[in-house]
Amino acid sequence: MSSDAHIGDDAPGPLIDVPAECYEVLRSPHRLRVLEVLGRRDTRLPPAELTTALVDRMESDLPTGQARHEVRISLAHNHLPRLEDAGLVDWAEAGVALVDDPPVQPAAIASLLELCEDEHAETLLEALVDPIRMCILSVLEETDRPLSLEQLATHLGAHVGGPFCDVERAAIALHHSHLPAMADVGVVSYDPDSKLITRDDESIPIVQ
Repeated sequence: MSSDAHIGDDAPGPLIDVPAECYEVLRSPHRLRVLEVLGRRDTRLPPAELTTALVDRMESDLPTGQARHEVRISLAHNHLPRLEDAGLVDWAEAGVALVDDPPVQPAAIASLLELCEDEHAETLLEALVDPIRMCILSVLEETDRPLSLEQLATHLGAHVGGPFCDVERAAIALHHSHLPAMADVGVVSYDPDSKLITRDDESIPIVQ
C-alpha cells in the first residue's frame, strides 16, 4: 500500500462500479452461489440441474431430498426473481442463464464469493455490500496511515458525490452509521474520540 497524498486516485476495485440497484441482491450468499454456478456454463441450466449444483455446494444435515426441495422452492420464489429483476439472469421455462452483458462482472462476484467462505458470511455481506462502504475500503486500501474523519469524508465527496459532497454531512453519516457498522465486523478500526480510521482486516477481498 502507498501513503501517496492522492489517496484513491488509482483504478477502483472490482465492486466500485457495481450499479447501486444490484447491491441488495448481492448481499445473499445463496444468490452469489447461483451466479457462480451459472457463470460456469455457456448454455441455459435447467432448474433441476441448477438445484443439484447448489445442493452439492451446501453443507447441510438435511436428507438430500429435503434439501433439494428447499433449494428448488427458494430459487423459484426468492432468488431467481430477484436476480432477474436486477438484470443479472435470464429465467425462462427452458432454464436459467446469465445475461449476455451483466451489470456485475465476474471479478466482482469472485470477490464476494471469498467472503462467503467466512462463517459469518451473511453478516459480512450485509455490512459491507454497500456503495459507500465499498468506497471507504477502497480509500483505506490506498494508505498505510490512519485517516481522520474529515479526510475520509473529503475523499468520499470526490469519489461518491451526491450528499457526500458536503463534507460535514458526510462526516456525520460516517460517524453515526457506516464506520460503526464496519467496525462491528472487524474490517476497520474507528476511534470516535480521536476520529481516526484504519483498515483492520487485510483479508477481506473487497478491493484489489
